Amino acid sequence: MITRDLAALPKRDVYRILSSLVIPRPIAWVTTVDGSGVVNLAPFSSFMGIFGPPMLALTLGRRKDGSLKDTHRNLKERGEAVVHLADLPLLEALHASAAEVGPDISEVEQLGLATGASLRITPPRLLDAPVALECRLNRELDLGPASTLVLLDVLVAHAADRIWSADEDSADASLWTPLARLASVVGPNYGALGQTFRLGTPELP
Repeated sequence: MITRDLAALPKRDVYRILSSLVIPRPIAWVTTVDGSGVVNLAPFSSFMGIFGPPMLALTLGRRKDGSLKDTHRNLKERGEAVVHLADLPLLEALHASAAEVGPDISEVEQLGLATGASLRITPPRLLDAPVALECRLNRELDLGPASTLVLLDVLVAHAADRIWSADEDSADASLWTPLARLASVVGPNYGALGQTFRLGTPELP
């Protein structure tokens, strides 16, 4: 058994170790809009769903100089975002959208991604993403100088026909290959959902 005291390690080592252990992590692929109408797109793998009430939680880091990243700044100004979940055919676009660019550059336009209007909010949704969740900012929790935990209320859920089970009236994980983030030792490392399992009611022996 390998043991590491995270409290005694530098921040970079803590991130490297913990991000390699807490896997697989779903990836929030987020569109926001700034005051000039520029559509920003960025992925975040510190992300989870909260199902009662319907909310999402994601951690937004800061730039090295301590300034807010575009997604966080837009959320503060407009309070709206669309959180997408991407599948394997969108891996290259998702990875490229993590590049550091100026706030006046739209990753959506640069990547040539098709968008459509959302129903309840201003930021558009990506038409090729199998899942798009229209969200409104609920609250923020400052986690220190490097990051902020953001809670979003989910207003509207969109799912592609190809991942939907009419029998269960919900998405079927066996019908698509959602992307996940793995370790980040030498560049970002990704995975995609493969084999799935369906078991009965849990019972202790």
